[in-house]
Amino acid sequence: MSEEGIFWVDEETQELVLQDEQDEQRFYIDEEINMNSQKYLILIPSENTDEYSDNEALILKLKKEEKGEVISVIEDDKEFEMVKEQYQSH
Repeated sequence: MSEEGIFWVDEETQELVLQDEQDEQRFYIDEEINMNSQKYLILIPSENTDEYSDNEALILKLKKEEKGEVISVIEDDKEFEMVKEQYQSH
């Protein structure tokens, strides 16, 4: 997956779909976390994939830009750990 990607929600399956140049991946939104005026999504793969293990979640940042909302990876390790701790404390 690229650093930023196109996404939408499939209304029929209630899955978040991430798409980049090569492929499409589908996830269930396990949780939305709001910290420091920033929204993060905790995603669980909806299909068995080789890329993720059974109990692995994907944490992505939802950024607002002029063209709309964009999902991106969290590049800062400290920021990632803060979101991870918040998620695991629930």
